[in-house]
Amino acid sequence: MQSIINSIIKNRNLIIYLFLSFVTFNYLYNNSSVHYSGIGKVGTFISGSTSSIYSFINSYFNLRQENNMLIEENLELKKNESQFIDKSDTRDVSENKIDKTISAKVILNSINKSKNIIVINKGELNGITKEMGVISSKGVVGIIKNITDNYSSIVSLLNTDLKINAILKNTSTIGSISWNGLDPRIVQLNDIPLSSSIKLGDTIITGGMSFYFPKGIPIGRIEDYNNTSLEGYYSIDVSIFNDFSSLSNLYILQRTDNDEIKSLLNE
Repeated sequence: MQSIINSIIKNRNLIIYLFLSFVTFNYLYNNSSVHYSGIGKVGTFISGSTSSIYSFINSYFNLRQENNMLIEENLELKKNESQFIDKSDTRDVSENKIDKTISAKVILNSINKSKNIIVINKGELNGITKEMGVISSKGVVGIIKNITDNYSSIVSLLNTDLKINAILKNTSTIGSISWNGLDPRIVQLNDIPLSSSIKLGDTIITGGMSFYFPKGIPIGRIEDYNNTSLEGYYSIDVSIFNDFSSLSNLYILQRTDNDEIKSLLNE
């Protein structure tokens, strides 16, 4: 015990320096948008570089299993592809403005925090830009947050800062999906008025009224709801289709109409 105390005393200047550096960077990260973005990119690069080494080694020893999983997910994606387009919408399919998808692998993921982030092995050199929507073969995953040349971080659907436009598939009632930070299998559907007709098992999909996702991408099914709110809205729990604890292969959506729409909003 005495040797530990002597060591601390001997290195007290270094310890104080490291502590003050941590406090300074933490303050800049939370209070300056410029530093927030810069530090976020550095964090994405470091996380991506270190995690990709582990991911490469792990993938090498599980190559056959990874290939089988990829084949199954591609088949699942093709099977669900028709669900990504609202068949009742008479507009041309091209109006969804999804040029193509960029495939990527998860190299870092968390589900046990309130603001979970996913890191993938594709970045700016692969055509990734901020605010692209990210899906898996089963549905919505999140939105691109920071990018470096070779890596990107994703704001997970399991992040209390994220809110996504959504609708009830059967009735097209508009709401929004968010997460309360508790159960990683359950998200919350908000802003659905008590006048709407809902039932357990109803499917929730993206509503298309955002820059991130076209209409019709699966999110989950109604697990439970409460209609006793005094504010006039249901309290709805949605069981998400994705198992975020085992994400592997993801697809980033390239939409061509975002800049055009944003230019109208900025006029």
